[in-house]
Order: sequence, then structure tokens, then C-alpha cells
Amino acid sequence: MHLKPDAELRVLACVHTPNNIPAMICLLDLTCSTKESPNAVYVIHLIELRGRNSPLFLAHHNQETSTVASSFFENIIPFYEYEGNNWDLVTVKAFTIITPPKLMHDDICTMALEKQTSFIILPFHRKWSTDGSLEEENNVVRNLNCNILDQAPCSAGILIDRGRIHKWMKPSSSSSFSIGMLFLGGKDDREALTLAKRMAREPRVNLTVIHLIPYQDCVNVVYWDTVLDTEMLKDVKQNIGVLGNGCDIMYLEEVSNCGAQTIKLIRSIANDYDLMIVGRRYGVESVLLTGLSEWS
Repeated sequence: MHLKPDAELRVLACVHTPNNIPAMICLLDLTCSTKESPNAVYVIHLIELRGRNSPLFLAHHNQETSTVASSFFENIIPFYEYEGNNWDLVTVKAFTIITPPKLMHDDICTMALEKQTSFIILPFHRKWSTDGSLEEENNVVRNLNCNILDQAPCSAGILIDRGRIHKWMKPSSSSSFSIGMLFLGGKDDREALTLAKRMAREPRVNLTVIHLIPYQDCVNVVYWDTVLDTEMLKDVKQNIGVLGNGCDIMYLEEVSNCGAQTIKLIRSIANDYDLMIVGRRYGVESVLLTGLSEWS
């Protein structure tokens, strides 16, 4: 997500069912669009093609919307309501794609490339009930997410909805919204921190950056990634207390010497925040990450 602080944020939001929509809109609203840095949101409603029917691509913002397109419009109405509530700050264009699961990632990546989006948001493949038990697991969505993470032309993130993000959109809520950003280092974490800092411009947001540090460095070599990490964290440290429009920002350092300690830390802080942001860190080997794949 190589964005200047005041650049337009172009987002491709993917939804499968109406259950995905409230959390997705909460996350979009948290990105703190302004007239100087508005949001351009492209929404794709993904429907699995069954039988021998032909694939369909429907554009809901087209003035000459067909009867077929109108039948799917109801599912994306909340996104246009989000646009209406943020007039001049957000533009929304919505599409419905009906295609075989094995082709969905191609359609998503192609649109991301054509629209020059900076960020793709994907719903997680698991759904939990209110008591915390696993309610549903969708392997089609899981495989789709894996394919997009491997092939996306821009940053891609998976939104895991455990219910707490919905606090943001409650009309009566004037309380603060806490975001925790777990920073281990590397390109993915820097992109995640960029997103967190954009959210932190909202006065109601309290951002905490948790920098996880190895107990002992394996080698005494300064990698280019380390230099970039240091520069980005320097900006965070310089803004401790206040960032943007009065939002609180905190910086913490935690030490870990193995994957088990990292997992223990994540579990201990998971309920302290309304939203947790972490980088993917694909292909990076570190003592901090040993066992994380098992935890996920």
C-alpha cells in the first residue's frame, strides 16, 4: 500500500453473503476518508456459479441496469448508504460476479489491476457464533483467499469478524475505538502500519503499536528492511500521545525468544482491542514466527 498520506485510497471490497457486509463497511469507515484523501470503493458481490449456467458480470452503477442486475442489487444497498452518509468523501461502484469458484480470483485480481486499487479486503472463511464457537467454515472462500494472496497486484487483507468491530458504527457510541497493530518488521507489517496510521487520524481512535522484538538477534547484519522498519517506527515514536486530529497513539515493545511466546502474547492482548491489524509476513523466517501457522 504505497500511498502518500493525503492520496486517494482505492479499495476493492469482496463480499459473499449479507453477513459479510456490516463488518466490511465498519472497516471502510475506519479508513478515515477526507476531501483531501477520499475513498474510492469498488464492491464485488461474489456468487458461486452452479450447474451449466453461463458466468455473469453485472455493474450496478450502470444507468441502464437490467432486470437481472436489479435482482442482486439488494445485497449491495448498504454500500451505497455508506456512500450517501459520506458524500464527497466516498465513491462506491458495485458489481456482482457469478462465476465458478476456480475463476473468482482471476476476476478479482483483474479488477484490482484495472481500477488501480491499493487494497483488497477479503472476508475470512470462518464464522463464529455469539458464544464464540465456530459456526461455519467455507473451504471455497479459504481457497479463494489463498489464491488472491498469492496473485494480487496490490496489498490484500483478510477481515476476521469476531463482532467487536461493529462497535464503531453504533449511532449512540461516542466512546473511543481501540486498534492494536502488531509490528514484527518487514514489508507486510509496514503496509499494515500505514493502514493503521490512516485510521488513527480519526479522533475517536486509540492506536497502539506493539513492536515485537527478538530476545537476541541471530546475526549482526543490518538488512535494508531493518532500516525501513526503523524509519517508520521513528515516525510513530515521535507522535506518541497525539496523531492527526487528536487521536491517542501509544508505542509498546515486547520481547519474545520463540514462536510459543509470540502466540502467548497475541492471545493475551487479543481481547484488549476492538480491532487488531497484523501483516501477513509471507516467506519470512523468524524465531518470532515459529508456530504461528499452527495458531492460525
